[in-house]
Amino acid sequence: MVRIVQIASEIYPLNKLDEICTHIEHCGRTCYKSENLITQETAIPFISGILKSGHESVIEHANVIFSMPINAKNRKVFEMRDVRGLYSSLEKDPLNGNELIVVSGNMRSFRDAARLYNVHDFLYIIGNPLFYIKENEGLSFDDLKIESVQQSRFSELHNYLTTHSTCDVGAYKDITRHRLASFSIESTRYCNYSKGKFGAELTMIDPCNIEKNSPMYDEWLNAMNCIEKSYMKMAELGAKGDQLRMLLPHSTKADMIMTANVAEWKHIFSLRCHSAAHPSVRKVMKIILGECYKIWPQFFNEQYEEFLAA
Repeated sequence: MVRIVQIASEIYPLNKLDEICTHIEHCGRTCYKSENLITQETAIPFISGILKSGHESVIEHANVIFSMPINAKNRKVFEMRDVRGLYSSLEKDPLNGNELIVVSGNMRSFRDAARLYNVHDFLYIIGNPLFYIKENEGLSFDDLKIESVQQSRFSELHNYLTTHSTCDVGAYKDITRHRLASFSIESTRYCNYSKGKFGAELTMIDPCNIEKNSPMYDEWLNAMNCIEKSYMKMAELGAKGDQLRMLLPHSTKADMIMTANVAEWKHIFSLRCHSAAHPSVRKVMKIILGECYKIWPQFFNEQYEEFLAA
């Protein structure tokens, strides 16, 4: 019998600069379902392997916010518009009213800035040689300093949130269409659910748009159990994960890690909390909207009132 679970979402917080590596490992291992391997010593080897492979998407889940004074030298950061995930703007500091340049991005964008523009300042100031592209290069900006990680006192461009959602494959296929966000998804290719690690069973998301204990629900459940039976039979015949996943339906449970700034989250909520969105997508996004509102009521009050308060 397949295992049935509910849609759920939670925030993966990143509060300190020295937690970047453990945060990245947490995100990455959630999607490879190897959380049991996490120890105090595993983050560096895990990330080193990712960087050597060239698949850097998982390091996009850690964001750092910088500031620097406004001058001609520092304004050159605005020329780096083609670095995906790097945001820069002129902002008024709410603490003292002074204008400054605020720059934020993820660890991959800072590495891309170093590769594309030979700008290594961001990586050097973060100070973890694991992420360096080159060492002992000159600095490109004056008085660049770190303000914070993930959350800041500045505009919605420079505040970020990483979430972990348990949803169905159909839902994450819709959500991952949003291009100004970063995603790490449970791999149905590398996760072989016939293994004891996964309880030798398939896990499905309880469909929120099919009435439980109805004939339609019974038919859905029967189909899921038939798929599980065929999955396990193919595994016995020697099928590998990339062959087994061809059987998996949209109802299959998947873990999804997602990071975006507030500006993008607001755009996503406007589309995915709307009644026109698929019910399972809407359920995921309403949970996340509620969590965002707790952190930033000033940014999300309008959408909270529209989609949750009524």
